[in-house]
Amino acid sequence: MPLPALRSLIVPCLAALVAAGTPARASGQGVVPARIEGAVEIAFTAKASGEDFRLLVFRPEGKAPAGGWPVLYSFDGEDSFALLTDISRTLNGLAVRTGRSPVAVAAIAWPRGRASVDRRVYDMTPPTARADGVHVMPERPNGRPWPKLGGGDAFLALIEDEVKPLVHSVLGESTGPQTLFGHSLGGLMVLRRLVTDPGSFACYAASSPSIWVDDRQVLADLDRLLARPPAASADASVPGLRVTVGGAEEEFGPQDARAGEGVEARRRWISSNAMVTNARALAGLVEEKGEGHLRFSYEEYEGRTHQTSRILAALDAVQLAIDCTD
Repeated sequence: MPLPALRSLIVPCLAALVAAGTPARASGQGVVPARIEGAVEIAFTAKASGEDFRLLVFRPEGKAPAGGWPVLYSFDGEDSFALLTDISRTLNGLAVRTGRSPVAVAAIAWPRGRASVDRRVYDMTPPTARADGVHVMPERPNGRPWPKLGGGDAFLALIEDEVKPLVHSVLGESTGPQTLFGHSLGGLMVLRRLVTDPGSFACYAASSPSIWVDDRQVLADLDRLLARPPAASADASVPGLRVTVGGAEEEFGPQDARAGEGVEARRRWISSNAMVTNARALAGLVEEKGEGHLRFSYEEYEGRTHQTSRILAALDAVQLAIDCTD
Protein backbone atom coordinates (compact mmCIF):
# COMPACT_ATOMS: atom_id res chain seq x y z
CA MET A 1 0.00 0.00 0.00
CA PRO A 2 1.48 3.45 -0.91
CA LEU A 3 2.67 5.56 2.03
CA PRO A 4 0.13 8.39 1.46
CA ALA A 5 -2.69 5.83 1.64
CA LEU A 6 -1.21 4.43 4.84
CA ARG A 7 -1.14 7.91 6.32
CA SER A 8 -4.81 8.48 5.54
CA LEU A 9 -5.61 5.19 7.27
CA ILE A 10 -3.34 5.41 10.30
CA VAL A 11 -3.41 9.07 11.34
CA PRO A 12 -7.18 9.18 12.12
CA CYS A 13 -6.76 5.94 14.08
CA LEU A 14 -3.94 7.48 16.13
CA ALA A 15 -6.11 10.49 16.91
CA ALA A 16 -8.88 8.18 18.07
CA LEU A 17 -6.45 6.26 20.26
CA VAL A 18 -5.28 9.46 21.92
CA ALA A 19 -8.88 10.47 22.60
CA ALA A 20 -9.72 7.03 23.92
CA GLY A 21 -6.71 7.09 26.21
CA THR A 22 -8.28 9.64 28.58
CA PRO A 23 -8.73 7.79 31.88
CA ALA A 24 -12.32 7.20 32.92
CA ARG A 25 -13.60 7.48 36.48
CA ALA A 26 -14.02 3.93 37.75
CA SER A 27 -16.09 3.02 40.77
CA GLY A 28 -15.24 -0.69 40.68
CA GLN A 29 -12.15 -2.74 41.44
CA GLY A 30 -9.37 -3.94 39.21
CA VAL A 31 -8.22 -0.64 37.70
CA VAL A 32 -4.52 -1.00 36.82
CA PRO A 33 -2.10 1.00 34.66
CA ALA A 34 -2.24 0.06 30.99
CA ARG A 35 0.81 -1.66 29.52
CA ILE A 36 2.26 -1.76 26.03
CA GLU A 37 2.55 -5.37 24.94
CA GLY A 38 6.04 -6.34 23.88
CA ALA A 39 7.64 -3.35 25.61
CA VAL A 40 10.04 -3.16 28.54
CA GLU A 41 11.45 -0.28 30.56
CA ILE A 42 15.00 -0.21 31.88
CA ALA A 43 16.02 2.35 34.50
CA PHE A 44 19.73 3.11 34.44
CA THR A 45 22.24 5.65 35.72
CA ALA A 46 24.67 7.07 33.18
CA LYS A 47 28.23 6.14 34.07
CA ALA A 48 29.73 9.35 32.71
CA SER A 49 27.35 11.88 34.28
CA GLY A 50 25.62 10.04 37.12
CA GLU A 51 22.26 11.17 35.70
CA ASP A 52 19.25 8.84 35.78
CA PHE A 53 17.42 7.83 32.59
CA ARG A 54 14.85 5.36 31.32
CA LEU A 55 15.19 3.23 28.21
CA LEU A 56 11.94 2.04 26.59
CA VAL A 57 12.28 -0.88 24.18
CA PHE A 58 9.62 -2.50 21.99
CA ARG A 59 10.43 -5.99 20.71
CA PRO A 60 8.50 -7.31 17.69
CA GLU A 61 6.61 -10.57 17.98
CA GLY A 62 8.15 -13.83 16.88
CA LYS A 63 11.71 -14.90 16.28
CA ALA A 64 14.31 -12.36 15.25
CA PRO A 65 15.55 -12.61 11.64
CA ALA A 66 19.03 -13.96 11.01
CA GLY A 67 20.63 -10.51 11.00
CA GLY A 68 18.59 -9.22 13.92
CA TRP A 69 15.71 -6.76 13.94
CA PRO A 70 16.23 -3.28 12.51
CA VAL A 71 16.07 -0.77 15.37
CA LEU A 72 14.50 2.69 15.39
CA TYR A 73 16.07 4.85 18.12
CA SER A 74 14.19 7.93 19.28
CA PHE A 75 14.70 10.93 21.52
CA ASP A 76 11.91 12.21 23.81
CA GLY A 77 10.69 8.76 24.76
CA GLU A 78 8.05 10.26 27.05
CA ASP A 79 6.22 11.52 23.98
CA SER A 80 7.49 9.37 21.14
CA PHE A 81 7.57 5.78 22.38
CA ALA A 82 3.86 4.94 22.48
CA LEU A 83 3.29 6.65 19.12
CA LEU A 84 6.19 4.88 17.40
CA THR A 85 5.27 1.52 18.93
CA ASP A 86 1.66 1.73 17.76
CA ILE A 87 2.74 2.67 14.23
CA SER A 88 5.30 -0.15 14.26
CA ARG A 89 2.65 -2.73 15.07
CA THR A 90 0.75 -1.78 11.93
CA LEU A 91 3.69 -1.36 9.57
CA ASN A 92 5.51 -4.43 10.90
CA GLY A 93 2.63 -6.63 9.83
CA LEU A 94 2.78 -5.14 6.35
CA ALA A 95 6.56 -5.54 6.28
CA VAL A 96 6.38 -9.26 7.06
CA ARG A 97 3.88 -9.80 4.25
CA THR A 98 6.37 -8.31 1.79
CA GLY A 99 9.36 -10.27 3.05
CA ARG A 100 11.00 -7.52 5.11
CA SER A 101 12.01 -7.52 8.76
CA PRO A 102 9.79 -5.87 11.39
CA VAL A 103 11.38 -3.05 13.33
CA ALA A 104 12.11 -2.71 17.05
CA VAL A 105 11.83 0.65 18.82
CA ALA A 106 14.19 2.04 21.48
CA ALA A 107 13.47 5.44 23.05
CA ILE A 108 15.43 7.25 25.73
CA ALA A 109 13.49 9.15 28.39
CA TRP A 110 14.12 10.99 31.62
CA PRO A 111 12.80 9.55 34.90
CA ARG A 112 9.09 10.09 35.55
CA GLY A 113 8.42 13.52 36.94
CA ARG A 114 11.95 14.73 36.31
CA ALA A 115 11.77 15.85 32.70
CA SER A 116 11.95 19.62 32.24
CA VAL A 117 12.38 22.18 29.49
CA ASP A 118 15.74 23.23 30.92
CA ARG A 119 17.08 19.68 30.98
CA ARG A 120 15.86 18.99 27.46
CA VAL A 121 17.42 22.21 26.13
CA TYR A 122 20.76 21.28 27.65
CA ASP A 123 20.77 17.66 26.44
CA MET A 124 19.59 18.56 22.94
CA THR A 125 21.77 21.50 21.98
CA PRO A 126 25.27 20.95 20.55
CA PRO A 127 28.32 22.75 21.88
CA THR A 128 28.95 26.02 20.07
CA ALA A 129 31.73 26.30 17.52
CA ARG A 130 32.30 29.96 18.44
CA ALA A 131 35.66 30.89 19.91
CA ASP A 132 34.04 32.75 22.81
CA GLY A 133 32.03 29.65 23.75
CA VAL A 134 28.74 31.56 23.70
CA HIS A 135 25.76 30.28 21.72
CA VAL A 136 23.89 32.70 19.46
CA MET A 137 20.23 32.27 20.39
CA PRO A 138 17.03 34.25 19.67
CA GLU A 139 15.05 35.94 22.39
CA ARG A 140 12.72 33.48 24.08
CA PRO A 141 9.02 34.38 23.79
CA ASN A 142 8.58 34.12 27.57
CA GLY A 143 11.31 36.72 28.06
CA ARG A 144 13.41 34.47 30.28
CA PRO A 145 17.13 33.87 29.78
CA TRP A 146 18.21 30.65 28.11
CA PRO A 147 19.15 27.83 30.46
CA LYS A 148 22.49 26.09 30.22
CA LEU A 149 23.21 24.92 26.67
CA GLY A 150 25.59 22.56 24.90
CA GLY A 151 25.18 19.09 26.42
CA GLY A 152 24.20 17.46 23.14
CA ASP A 153 27.47 15.68 22.37
CA ALA A 154 27.54 14.09 25.82
CA PHE A 155 23.95 12.94 25.27
CA LEU A 156 24.90 11.39 21.93
CA ALA A 157 27.86 9.67 23.57
CA LEU A 158 25.44 8.22 26.14
CA ILE A 159 23.45 6.62 23.32
CA GLU A 160 26.56 5.08 21.76
CA ASP A 161 28.27 3.94 24.95
CA GLU A 162 25.36 2.86 27.15
CA VAL A 163 22.00 2.86 25.38
CA LYS A 164 22.99 0.71 22.40
CA PRO A 165 24.51 -2.03 24.63
CA LEU A 166 21.31 -2.04 26.72
CA VAL A 167 19.22 -2.41 23.56
CA HIS A 168 21.39 -5.35 22.52
CA SER A 169 20.80 -6.94 25.92
CA VAL A 170 17.05 -6.90 25.20
CA LEU A 171 17.03 -7.71 21.48
CA GLY A 172 20.15 -9.83 21.16
CA GLU A 173 23.71 -9.00 20.22
CA SER A 174 22.91 -8.98 16.51
CA THR A 175 20.68 -6.17 15.25
CA GLY A 176 19.80 -5.00 11.78
CA PRO A 177 20.26 -1.48 10.38
CA GLN A 178 19.79 1.24 12.99
CA THR A 179 17.83 4.46 12.41
CA LEU A 180 17.79 7.61 14.57
CA PHE A 181 14.62 9.74 14.84
CA GLY A 182 13.96 13.04 16.57
CA HIS A 183 11.56 15.99 16.38
CA SER A 184 12.33 19.69 16.87
CA LEU A 185 15.43 19.85 19.11
CA GLY A 186 15.49 16.08 18.71
CA GLY A 187 15.61 16.63 14.95
CA LEU A 188 18.57 18.93 15.46
CA MET A 189 20.33 16.18 17.41
CA VAL A 190 19.68 13.73 14.57
CA LEU A 191 21.54 16.11 12.27
CA ARG A 192 24.27 16.61 14.87
CA ARG A 193 24.88 12.87 15.03
CA LEU A 194 25.01 12.72 11.24
CA VAL A 195 27.60 15.49 10.88
CA THR A 196 29.82 14.28 13.76
CA ASP A 197 29.73 10.52 13.11
CA PRO A 198 27.78 9.55 9.97
CA GLY A 199 28.42 5.84 10.48
CA SER A 200 26.70 5.71 13.88
CA PHE A 201 23.38 4.95 12.20
CA ALA A 202 22.45 3.62 8.79
CA CYS A 203 19.53 6.05 8.45
CA TYR A 204 18.52 9.38 9.98
CA ALA A 205 15.03 10.89 10.26
CA ALA A 206 15.03 14.58 11.25
CA SER A 207 11.52 15.89 11.89
CA SER A 208 11.13 19.70 11.94
CA PRO A 209 14.75 20.11 13.05
CA SER A 210 15.61 23.22 15.06
CA ILE A 211 18.21 24.38 12.58
CA TRP A 212 17.96 27.92 13.99
CA VAL A 213 19.94 26.99 17.13
CA ASP A 214 23.27 28.83 17.42
CA ASP A 215 22.84 30.81 14.22
CA ARG A 216 22.28 27.68 12.07
CA GLN A 217 25.60 26.11 13.06
CA VAL A 218 24.41 22.67 11.95
CA LEU A 219 24.18 23.86 8.32
CA ALA A 220 27.80 24.97 8.41
CA ASP A 221 28.73 21.60 9.94
CA LEU A 222 26.82 19.75 7.22
CA ASP A 223 28.48 21.86 4.53
CA ARG A 224 31.90 20.84 5.87
CA LEU A 225 30.87 17.17 5.88
CA LEU A 226 29.70 17.33 2.28
CA ALA A 227 32.89 19.13 1.22
CA ARG A 228 34.92 16.02 1.99
CA PRO A 229 35.48 13.50 -0.79
CA PRO A 230 32.85 10.73 -0.65
CA ALA A 231 33.98 7.27 0.41
CA ALA A 232 35.77 5.63 -2.51
CA SER A 233 35.13 2.04 -1.45
CA ALA A 234 32.24 0.28 -3.15
CA ASP A 235 31.56 -1.45 0.17
CA ALA A 236 31.25 1.81 2.09
CA SER A 237 27.71 2.46 3.27
CA VAL A 238 25.97 5.72 2.39
CA PRO A 239 23.69 6.95 5.20
CA GLY A 240 20.05 7.62 4.47
CA LEU A 241 18.68 11.02 5.55
CA ARG A 242 15.03 12.02 5.55
CA VAL A 243 14.11 15.59 6.56
CA THR A 244 10.49 16.59 7.06
CA VAL A 245 8.72 19.76 8.19
CA GLY A 246 5.16 21.02 8.49
CA GLY A 247 4.23 23.38 5.70
CA ALA A 248 2.47 25.72 8.17
CA GLU A 249 5.29 25.90 10.71
CA GLU A 250 6.05 29.54 9.93
CA GLU A 251 2.40 30.60 10.24
CA PHE A 252 0.98 31.82 13.56
CA GLY A 253 -2.33 30.14 14.36
CA PRO A 254 -4.74 29.94 17.32
CA GLN A 255 -2.99 26.81 18.63
CA ASP A 256 0.30 28.71 18.89
CA ALA A 257 -0.81 30.98 21.73
CA ARG A 258 0.83 30.26 25.10
CA ALA A 259 -0.16 31.25 28.61
CA GLY A 260 2.18 33.89 29.99
CA GLU A 261 3.42 34.95 26.56
CA GLY A 262 2.30 37.88 24.45
CA VAL A 263 0.91 37.12 21.03
CA GLU A 264 3.49 39.29 19.29
CA ALA A 265 6.37 37.65 21.17
CA ARG A 266 5.18 34.22 20.10
CA ARG A 267 4.64 35.45 16.53
CA ARG A 268 8.22 36.78 16.42
CA TRP A 269 9.49 33.46 17.79
CA ILE A 270 7.78 31.45 15.05
CA SER A 271 9.00 33.84 12.38
CA SER A 272 12.60 33.96 13.60
CA ASN A 273 12.86 30.17 13.85
CA ALA A 274 12.12 29.96 10.12
CA MET A 275 11.44 26.23 10.30
CA VAL A 276 10.38 25.79 6.68
CA THR A 277 12.93 28.23 5.27
CA ASN A 278 15.77 26.52 7.12
CA ALA A 279 14.61 23.03 6.15
CA ARG A 280 14.54 24.12 2.51
CA ALA A 281 18.05 25.54 2.89
CA LEU A 282 19.25 22.19 4.19
CA ALA A 283 17.53 20.35 1.35
CA GLY A 284 19.13 22.71 -1.17
CA LEU A 285 22.56 22.15 0.34
CA VAL A 286 22.24 18.37 0.17
CA GLU A 287 20.84 18.44 -3.34
CA GLU A 288 23.79 20.59 -4.45
CA LYS A 289 26.63 18.76 -2.67
CA GLY A 290 25.30 15.52 -1.24
CA GLU A 291 25.79 13.11 -4.14
CA GLY A 292 27.79 10.13 -2.95
CA HIS A 293 27.43 11.24 0.68
CA LEU A 294 23.75 10.71 1.47
CA ARG A 295 20.63 8.94 0.26
CA PHE A 296 18.33 11.91 0.76
CA SER A 297 14.61 12.61 0.82
CA TYR A 298 12.72 15.73 1.85
CA GLU A 299 9.03 16.43 2.40
CA GLU A 300 6.83 19.28 3.59
CA TYR A 301 3.52 18.19 5.11
CA GLU A 302 1.03 20.59 3.62
CA GLY A 303 -0.96 22.54 6.21
CA ARG A 304 0.69 20.83 9.20
CA THR A 305 2.00 22.75 12.19
CA HIS A 306 5.06 22.04 14.31
CA GLN A 307 3.15 19.67 16.58
CA THR A 308 0.88 17.93 14.09
CA SER A 309 3.75 17.28 11.67
CA ARG A 310 5.36 15.10 14.36
CA ILE A 311 2.68 12.43 13.91
CA LEU A 312 3.28 12.13 10.17
CA ALA A 313 7.04 12.23 10.70
CA ALA A 314 6.78 9.34 13.17
CA LEU A 315 4.94 7.28 10.56
CA ASP A 316 7.59 8.09 7.97
CA ALA A 317 10.39 7.28 10.44
CA VAL A 318 9.06 3.79 11.11
CA GLN A 319 8.77 3.15 7.38
CA LEU A 320 12.31 4.48 6.88
CA ALA A 321 13.62 2.12 9.57
CA ILE A 322 11.95 -0.84 7.88
CA ASP A 323 13.29 0.14 4.47
CA CYS A 324 16.73 1.20 5.70
CA THR A 325 19.77 -0.78 4.57
CA ASP A 326 23.37 -0.66 5.78
